[in-house]
Amino acid sequence: MDSQHIRVIVADDHPVIRMGIEVELGHIPGIRVVGSARDSTELVALLAEPCDVLVTDYAMPGGEHGDGLALLAYIAEQFPTLPIVVVTAIDKPALVRTLLARGIVDIVSKADAMTHIVPAVQAAFVRRRYHSPTIAAIVAALAGADPLAKLSPREAEVMALFVAGLSISDIAERLQRSKQTVSTQKVNAMAKLGVDNEAELFAYVAETGMFGES
Repeated sequence: MDSQHIRVIVADDHPVIRMGIEVELGHIPGIRVVGSARDSTELVALLAEPCDVLVTDYAMPGGEHGDGLALLAYIAEQFPTLPIVVVTAIDKPALVRTLLARGIVDIVSKADAMTHIVPAVQAAFVRRRYHSPTIAAIVAALAGADPLAKLSPREAEVMALFVAGLSISDIAERLQRSKQTVSTQKVNAMAKLGVDNEAELFAYVAETGMFGES
């Protein structure tokens, strides 16, 4: 940090949101926006210059370094000491749990007021966590929650076999169910866990240890 300011880089693929974040931060004398990016290509280029806190959208497609968990993992590897505030429109518990498990503890929901950006940046700079109200409610709900409790016994059985590496056909044969039934139970289980695709599912399972050594 320079003698007077927390230097912040802002990244969001929506110009209006990006500008809104910059304006909000611009109201604070102790914060200075030193760069603005619309995708991961621009963001990583900006990170070559000194920065104290990164404020980045979670879903920001189009750049050569990807977005979401892939981008965050890349930044963590290349810039391990950089505090990150994630701003997201996604309010799924699975995503919040995964972000927290990966050390992203400053999270602001786009459903909440833009005013939460400033305290999030200030918290990130001093290595404290900050959750906007929507995220705080999700974190509270996650505390002590058992992911398996959301699934029926049959759904849990299917998911345990799937994450162990079996195909839908293999699971159907092993459990003596139709492939359509197994596929439906897998889709229903993923919906209950709040994941949209298999990549998110495997990340969620890895972070939570939901199926033990399966």
